[in-house]
Amino acid sequence: MELHHKLRRDPTWHKDACNLCGQLGHRASECTSGTVNWRQIYGDNAFILRPPVYWSEELAAKKARQPDAGILEKQAREYAKTMAEQLKLDYDEMMKKAESLHNQDPSVTIPRVVIPEETPLPSGWASATDPQGRTYYYHKKTMKTQWDRPTEATPP
Repeated sequence: MELHHKLRRDPTWHKDACNLCGQLGHRASECTSGTVNWRQIYGDNAFILRPPVYWSEELAAKKARQPDAGILEKQAREYAKTMAEQLKLDYDEMMKKAESLHNQDPSVTIPRVVIPEETPLPSGWASATDPQGRTYYYHKKTMKTQWDRPTEATPP
């Protein structure tokens, strides 16, 4: 018998007796002589029937929870204005500059990064990448490996 049953019942009752009245022959769910005030134990809310939930109502509730982009945009503009005032910046001038940059070609506003071409490796050397993405160099004949880029003066 489980501990919570032992704590609730009279210890003089038989172990297979009803947990409510202590008589043998039936379970507590079938007891006619014992009474339990279930409302006192679980409260009134446990016995109130809830209305059915329909799939269409769930969709409507889900749609209502989604943020409205127009409201978010308005709040963002208000926040930007207040921050511009705090930082003593001209909000209208800032918006005009942003609009002009938005209308320009990206190649004009974003400078192109020129990657310098590396000099070729000395003869006999090759490069490889380890599993962590780091580049290492090895000599093909001697199988010497190193992390630093070899030069012509590097012995094989």
